[in-house]
Amino acid sequence: MFEARFCPRCGAPLIHQRMGNRTRPVCPQCHFVYYMNPVVAAGTLIEKDSQVLLVRRGVEPGQGQWGLPAGYAEAGESPEETAIRETKEETGVLVELDGLLGIYPFTGETPSGGVLILYRAHVTHGVPKPGDDALEARFFPANALPKEIAFETHRQVLAEWARVRAILCREATTQDSKTVLHIAKKFHLTAPAPWEEYLKEAELLVALDVEGKVVGFVSFTSDLRKRAVIHIEHIFVLPNYRRWGIGTRLLGAMQKAAIERQVHTLITQLPADNPALRLFLRTGFQVCGFLAYPEGPELLLCHRIDDSK
Repeated sequence: MFEARFCPRCGAPLIHQRMGNRTRPVCPQCHFVYYMNPVVAAGTLIEKDSQVLLVRRGVEPGQGQWGLPAGYAEAGESPEETAIRETKEETGVLVELDGLLGIYPFTGETPSGGVLILYRAHVTHGVPKPGDDALEARFFPANALPKEIAFETHRQVLAEWARVRAILCREATTQDSKTVLHIAKKFHLTAPAPWEEYLKEAELLVALDVEGKVVGFVSFTSDLRKRAVIHIEHIFVLPNYRRWGIGTRLLGAMQKAAIERQVHTLITQLPADNPALRLFLRTGFQVCGFLAYPEGPELLLCHRIDDSK
């Protein structure tokens, strides 16, 4: 990024004038004001087997250091297109985006500063290999991240990712159930019966952060005497934690719990416009029915678990 010295309209040398609360380059001939706007960058956080994909940069800034696959947007390109293109160029893999992870402002890397738009993503084709401007591309576990991370935004994201990787999913204790009851009421979640009564019959798996705080839960019921099926009735993650794949981890814990009980079928139902539909489909559920209710239709989802894997 360079500082403009001449007017892009008439070519006259720019002068600096105080405008508003900033000093800006202004053309004394045609009065054009040159605004140095923040740049936009986009990239991906790709997770596989509890590891994250990083690249070691082959160019400045940050040459020789590690970072997430990311780069500046080009004209006419959406942030999603930038994230996919930069990931392919730097790591050699094709990805599908799984949703927005966050928007992170940065300064110092360019005179105008900018914003980094990061997406969660998964690999659809290829194996990691360094691109033209990278020296290496490989996966790292949370407890062995490289010390030299190129950018502050990347350091921030990776620190958050490593912290969330420490989240534990387990069966709820009595105290956990009380916390879930509080969450359900706070966020106005519905249940087949009043929550105090519902939790007497339902079972819970909870997600706990490093401080033991409940940040998400899945509730379910089963009647093994009649059929070897578990019905998932709720899955909920606190808003500040939803971008980190905790819902996916809760459903993974749910599948393990089902196998331990020798149950091989999970079912749930939800409206077709429920954002959780994508989560269930991505973790192995399939649409197996359509239910009509006065308040609106819902989809029946089923997942047959293969415990031989």
